[in-house]
Order: sequence, then structure tokens, then C-alpha cells
Amino acid sequence: MPEAELDQLLRRPAVIAAVNDLALTSLALEDVLVALRAFGTVRVEVDRDPEYPYLCLLEGGEERARGRTVLHAAVACWARALEDVTLYTERGVAELEQFLLGPDVA
Repeated sequence: MPEAELDQLLRRPAVIAAVNDLALTSLALEDVLVALRAFGTVRVEVDRDPEYPYLCLLEGGEERARGRTVLHAAVACWARALEDVTLYTERGVAELEQFLLGPDVA
């Protein structure tokens, strides 16, 4: 993963918000793995892909990401998990609003 790709990952709003919530001044692999573990079991595999040999998997979910380094793969997986949580939360709130308003208001 070129540095530009990592920079884009780190600029995702969900990642910025999470880094701020964790009160981090720098982002190390251990920080990302600890944050990922809050979502479930994390596994990092190495395969034969010459460009992106590291694959980070968040078990119990659909989140998976590849990277040139373990850190790149972990950050990409974390970004995806954070974005998915935001999406599921927004869907849940919308469904709750529809339920509370009832069928006549929709």
C-alpha cells in the first residue's frame, strides 16, 4: 500500500474520530490491534500476493483488508469496521424512528 493510500485511510472521518476518542498522539500497530479487538477476534495472515501480502480479518464480521505491512492491513480493517458500525447505527436509528412514528406517518 503506497503511503498515499495509508494517508487516505488515516483521513477517513471514522478513523479520525476514533483516534480522537482514544486520545492518541501517534498510531502504532498495537493501538490499532487493541481497537480492533473491541470488535472481535483479529487475525492477520500472510499469503502469496506480492503487492499486499498481509490480510487482516475481523472474525465474526465481514471486515477484512489487505496491506503491504501489518499496520497498513490493520488500519484498513479498522477503518472498515468503524464505517460499518456507523452504517449499522444509522440504519438502526432510521428503523427505530419509523417504528416509533408508526405506519401512518411514513
